[in-house]
Amino acid sequence: MEWFPFVLIFIVGSIALFVYALVDAIRMPNAASFKTGTQLVWILVILLAQGIGAIIYLIVGRPPGGATQARDNVQSIPGAPPPPAGALV
Repeated sequence: MEWFPFVLIFIVGSIALFVYALVDAIRMPNAASFKTGTQLVWILVILLAQGIGAIIYLIVGRPPGGATQARDNVQSIPGAPPPPAGALV
């Protein structure tokens, strides 16, 4: 029974890593934000391979800074110009 705390820590850590990677992949603003692959591919890898899939995503697919940094980069890109003054919107 002395090994039980280590097993419990491993299980909780694995679940936390799985949830973290899945939420990070879902929060990506678009498929171009990933280093490789698309959002659907990475979500499937994380779900189907679970612990190993989450580790692979964090090493291979996750951009530096994760979803938060990717969303900030997308929002900082200027969009369409504002409508001309007096135009009906």
